[in-house]
Amino acid sequence: MRQRLEFLSILMVLIFLVGCQQSLQNRVSSKKGTITKKIIYTASLYPSYNANYVPPVGLKPFELSQDYPKELVLENYPWQSIDFTKNPQLYMHKVLYYCLEGNTDVDFRGQENRIRKWYHAPWLHDDEKYAGTDYIGNGREYIHGMTREFATPKYKLHDLQDVELENWAVGMYNSPGGYTLGQVWPGAKQSPDPGKSHFPEGTVSFKLLFTDADTKKLPFLNNTLEWKANIYLCNPNAECVNKKRIDRTVRLLQIDIAVKDRRALKTGWVYGTFMYDGSGKGKTVWERMVPVGLSWGNDSGVVKDLNRDGAFINRELTESFINPALIGSKENYYAAFLKYHGLGGRLNGPIDNPVSSCISCHGNAAVNDRGVTLPLGDFKSSTTRQNYSQESFRQFFKDIAPGANGISYKGENYVTTDYSLQISTGIRNYYANKKSLSGNEK
Repeated sequence: MRQRLEFLSILMVLIFLVGCQQSLQNRVSSKKGTITKKIIYTASLYPSYNANYVPPVGLKPFELSQDYPKELVLENYPWQSIDFTKNPQLYMHKVLYYCLEGNTDVDFRGQENRIRKWYHAPWLHDDEKYAGTDYIGNGREYIHGMTREFATPKYKLHDLQDVELENWAVGMYNSPGGYTLGQVWPGAKQSPDPGKSHFPEGTVSFKLLFTDADTKKLPFLNNTLEWKANIYLCNPNAECVNKKRIDRTVRLLQIDIAVKDRRALKTGWVYGTFMYDGSGKGKTVWERMVPVGLSWGNDSGVVKDLNRDGAFINRELTESFINPALIGSKENYYAAFLKYHGLGGRLNGPIDNPVSSCISCHGNAAVNDRGVTLPLGDFKSSTTRQNYSQESFRQFFKDIAPGANGISYKGENYVTTDYSLQISTGIRNYYANKKSLSGNEK
């Protein structure tokens, strides 16, 4: 009888573990404090955050919104009646309101939004970047699911910014975008299919970008949204001696939006960026977000001002809008301003790479059959605005057709992922992890 009861108890535990949604995804085995690198994900769902860091007891951790729609459902979208070439700021604000609606009420937990659900792209939790036993990668942290973004060098955002900044972000897709994510990622135990990267008209994604700067370094962040995030003390790939993540305060600086809009004839997408301005008169954080600009093409035939530094308006560009109100230094240190735009005056956000642009980066989102991603630009350490070549410009700033298409680079064949860096990066991470688990690490 006793043996039978023990058997039943074990059986119940096994049933519970199998049914548990997160299963082993966020647990990490250790011995004498050393993190075990090899983590085999056996859950039926995609992992929500990096398993090298376990959230404290009592914290409601980030959960990946991954109940992807099985059928495509479209809405009547308020921006579709607005000509973004003639009224870009109105277009941007309509999209931003749509992205915020219902999400601000649930702290951007997209699956809890009562108005419309939003979805996360999988496999951004672990990019297989380690220094010995220390994980130093960009994988999702456990509080808000943010991933590490491009670090901002000293003095790039403000004259008081005398330290490099850590930047972290989380993005989501609306239902049409979620439908496509489910097509590319059919199941946690199945390989992704980049050939299914065809986002339908009406797809919207947005990304909240936070920085670890305080208001002494960036005064225009006064009264912005603050979150706690489990992040590094400083750049783990550079000067940081302590490469462990800890819970720190981050502040909202930038919001990016992307819309699948067939009126963008060359690319199929419209990209926009907002910047927070603490000196603004808006009553809420969201009303103090100022448009940086909107872009729907690369202006691939325009080489004027290609090597010019700083923030400026290039009058020859016809496939983007740049807000002149944010250009130039301000005597009021509490007012937002930009010290640079994208290459040649193209659109980029304040914490983005100054030798790139929104459209060019996302247009080069692609992956080959081994999970290797296409280079997004000429990002060598020696590359600057002043020496960026026209050859690199022709390569990385050409217009890419929307959808999943074949593209060749240096004799290698890639499949584009319809302007989704989250898809191409996720596929890269998936294959890197698979290679590591099979023992084929370099």
